[in-house]
Amino acid sequence: MMGTFWRAVCMNTGQIQMKTSKKNLRGFTLVELLVVIGIISILVAVSFPYLMSAMNRARTAQCAGNLHFIGIGLIAFAGDNEGNFPIAGGLLRHDDTDPDPNTGQYAWTRQIEPYMGGRGTDIYRCPDSSKILPENATYSYFLGAHAAYSQTHGFGAVNLLRLHSASQHILAGDIAYKSFSVDDADKDDYTQDPAFNGNSGKIPIHQGTVNILFADGHVENLRSFDKNTMTTRYDGPGFDYLQ
Repeated sequence: MMGTFWRAVCMNTGQIQMKTSKKNLRGFTLVELLVVIGIISILVAVSFPYLMSAMNRARTAQCAGNLHFIGIGLIAFAGDNEGNFPIAGGLLRHDDTDPDPNTGQYAWTRQIEPYMGGRGTDIYRCPDSSKILPENATYSYFLGAHAAYSQTHGFGAVNLLRLHSASQHILAGDIAYKSFSVDDADKDDYTQDPAFNGNSGKIPIHQGTVNILFADGHVENLRSFDKNTMTTRYDGPGFDYLQ
């Protein structure tokens, strides 16, 4: 008799537990789901600008790192060549088998290759350059050569030892305008301002800025060319970019 009683109690308890479990396992209602989706959408909308800003800063920092290593290569090259930086020529591809007929040299990116520690050609591409160049374009930095051109009106190498102020002299930097051939690995500023374009408009990369390498090896992120604090000439600041 007692056995029958306890079996009945156990069965009733089990049924109660099953009903309770079913209640606890019920799914979200449509209203609850819509509320959750709404909250997620708001969070994404609020965080997206911060995420994009962080990604832009990361690309700018990576680009500055590229130019820093390029600066090490250029200065080391000058140390082995009586102060002369590489000489830029005409349109030259990195793997051209023949040198430039005017200078007798290969692309400047190739001339400094022995000083780059085997980093490969990716070092010459700004991670933000896809905004102005095709995805397959590798070379998006120019070599500062205007100081040589301003004296010879032709091809020439800038000499580090002749610079009045190396910390203010533009040695290399971002190409911010579509003024070069995509596969040109020998970009320069002999007769044009490839970074600031005469401060004539908004720069399309790095949120309106460019990274510039100076002849003492430091890199700055800049919005415009300031003739009072930077120069492309041997005799220091005080002149326009191409003056």
